[in-house]
Amino acid sequence: MKKFWSRSLLICTLGVLLLAGCGGKDSDSADDEKSGLDKLAETAENMANAAEEAGESLNEDREPVPPVSFKVLLGYLPMQIDEMKKENPRGETATMGAWTFSQANADYSGPDDKSATVEIFDYAYIGVMYAPIRMWMKMKINRESTEGYERTTEIAGYPAFEKFEHADQHAEATILVGERFIVTINTRQMPEDMPRQVAENMELQKLAKEKGSPNA
Repeated sequence: MKKFWSRSLLICTLGVLLLAGCGGKDSDSADDEKSGLDKLAETAENMANAAEEAGESLNEDREPVPPVSFKVLLGYLPMQIDEMKKENPRGETATMGAWTFSQANADYSGPDDKSATVEIFDYAYIGVMYAPIRMWMKMKINRESTEGYERTTEIAGYPAFEKFEHADQHAEATILVGERFIVTINTRQMPEDMPRQVAENMELQKLAKEKGSPNA
């Protein structure tokens, strides 16, 4: 599995960098080409190392445990967001082979195309499910452009990843709570810090202490 993550990330990185390098460059310049290839190799190596470290961290993870029931997770979804009431709450606890996990989510909608979605996942220490999060935690991302930004940060004292797109005021926050629960908040046509506000008003510290049972 560690090889899968490393290989996939390396392939994606090489593809993106090669596409970026194909635009606006003089193919006759051997020096520029060599410089570009050197940078590509260096970036690919850094990304591969990050993936390798993330894979190594999986070996240190705890053994999977029974998940918290989706019925409990539903209780942590906000009753409302900015006067938008909770709609269509749903959840499930499922087993796939030796893995058992739970999830719960709900929608929120308002006037002027305002909307939000909140999701809570309990992967119950199934190591591979946390690999992408561990990777961005190690890489410390901070990127901003005319289209928006994405960055690693902290929300309510927990490691998090924030994204914002100017086009439709789409904001997103993914938070790792108690090294176990993954909370994802998406909002549209709302202030860019709305996901952060929502998370800070949720009982995340209480959620972090929840434990599952074999009969979840």
